[in-house]
Amino acid sequence: MELLRLFITSVIPVIKVLLVLAVGSFLATESVDLLGPNARHHLNNLVFYVFLPALIGCSIANTITVKSVETLWFMPVNIFISCAIGSLLGYILVKITKTPPHLKGLVIACSSAANLGNMLMIILPALCEETNSPFGDSSTCSAYGEAYASLSLAAQAIYVWSILYSIMRTSANSIVKETAEIFSETSAEPLLVSHSSSEDNIYQVDLPDEGNQRMSTFGKMKQCFMTTIRSKSLKMIFTPATIAAIVGFIVGIVSPFRKALVDDSAPFHVIYSSIDLIGTGT
Repeated sequence: MELLRLFITSVIPVIKVLLVLAVGSFLATESVDLLGPNARHHLNNLVFYVFLPALIGCSIANTITVKSVETLWFMPVNIFISCAIGSLLGYILVKITKTPPHLKGLVIACSSAANLGNMLMIILPALCEETNSPFGDSSTCSAYGEAYASLSLAAQAIYVWSILYSIMRTSANSIVKETAEIFSETSAEPLLVSHSSSEDNIYQVDLPDEGNQRMSTFGKMKQCFMTTIRSKSLKMIFTPATIAAIVGFIVGIVSPFRKALVDDSAPFHVIYSSIDLIGTGT
């Protein structure tokens, strides 16, 4: 009987999410057309840049404290283990199914990342409202569940755009290189023919760059730092959700910020309440 009750408790949140998806799919049909391509584009931007960061920042700031930080050691460990197992299963799947070379990196990356974070943020609100939820009462489940899911979402962004992005880029670059080599071997003539004579380039000599040679160690470190900051992968790591998680984490553990924003008697509690109200729309 307990098993049946637990099964019903776990199925109902999924049914709720499917019903919401059904409503969205109906509104996106051509006959209704309330969520056309333009509407979906703007709505996705609102969720990505406004609603989701507000929810993540407020849930973390409200739940995470200096004392609770000590109990969060299991989260990065669990994320690392789940991603490692997913990568291994993806690699096995690639070998068994003989995935085309241009899709190997994508399959491994998708198997590793899965829906860590995003799916939890969708399921938790429905799961915590169930009376027979195994995660305690509704308020405790919502507060701590959303905070843990928010941290998982931020950690997933770092993992995806640091490790998995490198895997997919390496796989794509190898395919492009192999294709270029095959094309160069089969081509009878070069694609680009130089019309300049050898006399035009007779006086062109590659001279060493004295500026690079004289660059100090600090200059090299600064150049490397600026290159890293401007890299695309680093920009994608610090998504709005990740930045909101970092800000919420700082507000939660730094006592002056917490007393000024989060506590009920805080002088600037209205700011936190307004952001939390926006996050509720997620």
